[in-house]
Amino acid sequence: MVAMNLIGSYNFALVALSVLIAMFASYAALDLAGRVTAAGGWTRAVWLLGGAGAMGTGIWSMHYIGMLAFILPIPVAYRWPTVLLSLFAAILASVIALYMVSRQKMGVSRAVAGSVLMGAGIASMHYIGMAAMRLPAICQFDPFLVILSVVFAVLISLAALWIAFRFRDERTGIGWEKLAGAAVMGAGISVMHYTGMAAASFMPSGMPADLSHAVSISTLGTAGIAAVTFIVLGLALLTSWMDRRFAAQTLELQEEKLQRSEAYLAEAQRLTHTGSWASRLAGDVALHLSEEWYRIYGFDPEQSMSVWKERLQRIHPEDRVKWQEATDRAIGEKSDYEVEVRLLLPDGTVKYIHTVGHPVLNSSGELVQFVGSSMDVTERKQAEQKFRGLLESAPDAMIVMSQQGKMVLVNAQVERLFGYQREELLGQEIEILVPERFRSRHPKHRTEFFAQPRVRPMGAGLQLYGRRKDGTEFPVEISLSPLETEEGTLVSGAVRDITERKQAEEALRRSEGYLAEAQRLSQTGSWAWRSAGDTALHLSEEWYRIYGFDPEVGMPAWEQLLGRIHPDDRAKWQRTLDRAIREKSEYQVEFRILLPDGTVKYVHAVGHPVFNAADDFVEFVGSSMDITERKRAEEALRRAQADLAHVSRVTTMGELTASLAHEVNQPIAAAVTDANTCLRWLTRDHPDVEEARAAAMRIVKDGSCAADIISRIRLLFKKGTPEREPVDVNEVVREMIVLLRSEATRYSVFLRTELAEDLPQIMGDRVQLQQVIMNLIMNSIDAMKDVDGTRELTIKSQRAENEQLLVSVSDTGVGLPPQQADQIFNAFFTTKPHGTGMGLRISRSIVESHGGRLWAADTCPHGASFCFTLPTKAEPQE
Repeated sequence: MVAMNLIGSYNFALVALSVLIAMFASYAALDLAGRVTAAGGWTRAVWLLGGAGAMGTGIWSMHYIGMLAFILPIPVAYRWPTVLLSLFAAILASVIALYMVSRQKMGVSRAVAGSVLMGAGIASMHYIGMAAMRLPAICQFDPFLVILSVVFAVLISLAALWIAFRFRDERTGIGWEKLAGAAVMGAGISVMHYTGMAAASFMPSGMPADLSHAVSISTLGTAGIAAVTFIVLGLALLTSWMDRRFAAQTLELQEEKLQRSEAYLAEAQRLTHTGSWASRLAGDVALHLSEEWYRIYGFDPEQSMSVWKERLQRIHPEDRVKWQEATDRAIGEKSDYEVEVRLLLPDGTVKYIHTVGHPVLNSSGELVQFVGSSMDVTERKQAEQKFRGLLESAPDAMIVMSQQGKMVLVNAQVERLFGYQREELLGQEIEILVPERFRSRHPKHRTEFFAQPRVRPMGAGLQLYGRRKDGTEFPVEISLSPLETEEGTLVSGAVRDITERKQAEEALRRSEGYLAEAQRLSQTGSWAWRSAGDTALHLSEEWYRIYGFDPEVGMPAWEQLLGRIHPDDRAKWQRTLDRAIREKSEYQVEFRILLPDGTVKYVHAVGHPVFNAADDFVEFVGSSMDITERKRAEEALRRAQADLAHVSRVTTMGELTASLAHEVNQPIAAAVTDANTCLRWLTRDHPDVEEARAAAMRIVKDGSCAADIISRIRLLFKKGTPEREPVDVNEVVREMIVLLRSEATRYSVFLRTELAEDLPQIMGDRVQLQQVIMNLIMNSIDAMKDVDGTRELTIKSQRAENEQLLVSVSDTGVGLPPQQADQIFNAFFTTKPHGTGMGLRISRSIVESHGGRLWAADTCPHGASFCFTLPTKAEPQE
């Protein structure tokens, strides 16, 4: 009897469920592939194992639900150890799949190898799962269908890998493309499974089934497997979604930080004048150029990166060879390079740039690009050149050395002082310039200096010596200053040969005696006062004599010194001293001192501030000169000048006797005429009292006019002490015009005035100002005596700058003497046959004593103009 194969049927609901699970697992695989790809390190391993577990569980669940969908007319159980083994095979296939699609690249060979491994894993899971079946029947397989199912498994795996690789990007989202890919993958997996199921046939067997370790799956069990599968896949997708959201937020924060970082970097590059760049070696193509790089090279940032090749044309012709050698060597050695060259921009500007390049190699060790920076070091170069220039122009021997004591820079004075050539010193230790007996101490002193670098003299209180190349020694003074550079802290030492100073000190000691005698002869005392506490540090013998103190008693206190200053001058003296202390500046002041016996002396004091090493003001040194005799001589000189001015006025008035007599005679003659007229009106038969009264009034007016003229003349003849009072300059001008009108008329000179209204008054001596205006008017009349044509004398007054008045006297005369215009204000210089040469000199002295200025200039087309200014505000006399 021939055994018949058992005929099975499918539960289409479970078939549909298995297909749905396959698609759901495929979608999870696509989603998890993106997370595995995006992760790194241990997180990648967690996603790989967790994702493979979820994906394998889904595939395994699809397989078993698909097997449960096949219904045989005999009871079927499943051996659970074998079931677990099939689950392990599914997970292993999932690990292979996720690992392959998470690689950066997936070539054909890798894709084929991965699909073979994954297909073998899925086929193994399927057939191991079928081997777990326990039933009273013999299972046989159709070799063709088995092979076909395995081929399907490999092909489906290849398609699945491609789809997963295609949709692994986490930014793809959950759109239709990924859903379609999941549907295709799920359908393919289902086709492979049901092809494998079709390969199996079952024949009844009289042998009972081995039910050890076997379990039967009920409908509830099937539902449980489906539910657990959906839960596992759902949790995997939920975890992936949450991780994706977290990664997106993290990415946004990172992008925001990156934008801020790029902004900071751009600002830092602008502040440091450093531009970054990157270029591909093949074709010399720029991959990145920062805005600061464009600015440094003089290109417009709006231009494309094609300007990279144009940069070569902007390298200074003299530096192109050096630049080419540096880059060629870096390319040949695949190494970093640094080079400093000049740029020559189209507008002629020259810049210094320092470029640093770093090679980038591919996985094969081949050089593919350079990244680097270009720094504009023009300012630093200019500073270095300026520093070198200052170093060379320094009067002292200047040495710059490193912390190791190596000389890195010396100037020409070092060569002259020590007898070495510059090349012999650079790179050598500083100790070769020190006598041998002192060399062992130098490293310790150098270490102490660099521990606390600051400007200070070296070896304070010690006698220092230098050693020349020929072995001779000489005394030196050394000042040390720290220099902060890019290479670290250096020290600059100024070395000065003090041989002559030492000799001078000896001579100074001998001259101290001469100085004391000179102070006595010049009546000048020297002193030094400490600022803190107002304590005297030094007072010479002549100072004691001037101030009337006894040197044997000791230095007087500050209060005793203040007691000797005249009460009227203490405020002025204190203001001057306070200002000098506040401003840490020198001062000069003249004041009187009042000695106990009532003697008054005039003293001229000069003070100079002294600072310590920390630049703190500590004391004043200076001198006090007894100028009493000079003051007396100045007073005598002022009296003599006043007498001379008086003599000059009297002399001028003598020259104007005829004109002045005419000016006086005019109002007197008018008064006589008015008197006769008054008598005629009164002696008539009918006296006309009104007419007589009018005539009498005219007599009074003419008499007053004559009296005013005589008063002005007497004022000019008067000899007295100059007195300052408010003076109207226009009024002084008009008074002098009244006195000198006849003199002008005598020589046919037309007088014209342009006097500004509302001029402020000045503080001055009326008589002296009258003398100045009179001298200028008389000089102008003299200059026009022998001139043919128009004779015009113009007097103007107006406001000037800096709160001053300007008065000018202009004429149309012969003008200033040629080649001698700068001598007309010299004493005893004159162009008149009978002149004294003192008029203009006295006038200038008067104007300057009033705080003004007097000058002269030629006028066009002929003539001269004399101008003087006077301040409208009196300055306090100190």
